[in-house]
Amino acid sequence: MCGDAKLPPHAAERLRRRQPPAVRHDPFSSLVGPWPPLTMGCCTSKDDDLPPAFDPVISLSDKLIGPEVTRDGNVISGSGSVMGDSPILQDKAYFEVTIARTGTFAFGVATRDVDLGGVLSQDKVATAWTLTNAQQGVPPLAVGDTVGVAFDQGDYPVQLYFYRDGKVVHQLSGIRGEVFAVFGVADGAAIEPNFGGKPYSHGMPPGFQGIIKSMNLL
Repeated sequence: MCGDAKLPPHAAERLRRRQPPAVRHDPFSSLVGPWPPLTMGCCTSKDDDLPPAFDPVISLSDKLIGPEVTRDGNVISGSGSVMGDSPILQDKAYFEVTIARTGTFAFGVATRDVDLGGVLSQDKVATAWTLTNAQQGVPPLAVGDTVGVAFDQGDYPVQLYFYRDGKVVHQLSGIRGEVFAVFGVADGAAIEPNFGGKPYSHGMPPGFQGIIKSMNLL
C-alpha cells in the first residue's frame, strides 16, 4: 500500500485489534524495563528497614575485663581494666573518653595478653600505651573533660595521639602488635568511652574514623 491510501473500515478494525495494548494501560507497567525497577519505592524502603549485617560500632568487651570492674552502660568504675570488643585493624582509628569521676584512671591501647586486674600504664606494662590521670606534662583532667584518642598505624612508627580541645596534649610512639582500646579505673574514678554510638564531642582528625568491628567478634 502506498501514498495516503486509506484502509477499508473493516480492515482497519482488524489491524487495530492485532496491535499490542499500550503499556500505559498495563497496571504492572512499572515492571517494564531493566530489573530491578528503579522506582519501586516499596522495595527500597524495606531494604532500608533491615538491620545491618553487623553493628559497625564496637562496644566494651564482656570477656576482656578485670574481675572488679563495674559497667553501667559504657561508664566504667570499680578497679581494673576493660578492653573494647574488637581489635584495631584499620590504619587510622578514633575514639573518645569522658571523665565521669576523678581518681586513678588510664586509657589508650594495649595488647590482649595484659593483666586486666589493675590500671595499665606504660611504665608498668610494656605492651600498654596509655594516658593516665597523673601524666606528666598534661593538665589535670576534671569531671566532664573529654579526650580524643587517635591511633595511627598507617605509617611507621605507629603513633597514638591524645587530643584535648582539638590540640594534641600527649603522644606515644612505637606501638607494636595487635592492640585493643583499653580503659582502666581505680580509687573512685569513672570514665566513659565513646566509640561513635553517640556524636563525638570533638571532630575526628582528617583521615580517621571510629573503630571498625572485626568479624571475629569477642
